[in-house]
Amino acid sequence: MVRTEDGEVTVRFVGESALVESEGTQLPGRVTAETGSTLTIRCDQQLSAEPVTREVLVSVFAVDALYRICGKALMYGSEVATAPDAAVERIQRRKWPRHRMDLAVTLCPVKEGVRLEGVPGRTVDLSVGGLCAETLRPVEGEGDPVVILSLPDGTSVVSGVSTVASEDLGDGWRYRMAFLDLAAHDYTRLVELTAG
Repeated sequence: MVRTEDGEVTVRFVGESALVESEGTQLPGRVTAETGSTLTIRCDQQLSAEPVTREVLVSVFAVDALYRICGKALMYGSEVATAPDAAVERIQRRKWPRHRMDLAVTLCPVKEGVRLEGVPGRTVDLSVGGLCAETLRPVEGEGDPVVILSLPDGTSVVSGVSTVASEDLGDGWRYRMAFLDLAAHDYTRLVELTAG
């Protein structure tokens, strides 16, 4: 249970992608625990060798909306624990809910304007707005990659994406991505695919 500007709402944050911002640094991570109003986020990189309290802005990309938690947090190692009195704000309701789907996907990095060899993977979930995918190796390159999504009918959706969050899983990588400039016919096919 968290308190937002709209009152108290029940939100399950564990497992969701998060972005921690503090003192000009932005680090992606994942929510690993909820204890009352306190969230624990494990980041992809080491934050502090000693326990330290700092002001943070944490963006959590939950199923129903984007949430922002602003206030003090304890940082130690690669973990961030927000203070119980940190302010929680719901930024927007998701227009396109995510649906669990296991589809083949190829993430193609770009370097100097040239598309490099793609990294194969599988989707975790999919919406008209974007997808979450897991791969066995990291996607390297510069700028925004291109996604080739294989649909159940044998056709494909090819679109540029913006990487919202990435996570090293130890035995693979997880990427949360938002579609960029989705073609009209691809938009229609994704609406039909995720309508159920």
